[in-house]
Amino acid sequence: MREFIIYQSNDDQWIAEAKEIPGLRVAGKTREEALAKIKSALLIYNPCRCEE
Repeated sequence: MREFIIYQSNDDQWIAEAKEIPGLRVAGKTREEALAKIKSALLIYNPCRCEE
């Protein structure tokens, strides 16, 4: 299971962070965009575990 923290910053960007990988943070214009970006980053970081 992957755990994410998703929040909106002061400049209206949506930020997503992966709890298990310190420093992995992405930003998007929407919550959905930030979530898609963090999932893509995790696929690059560890492709086998993301397919579960």
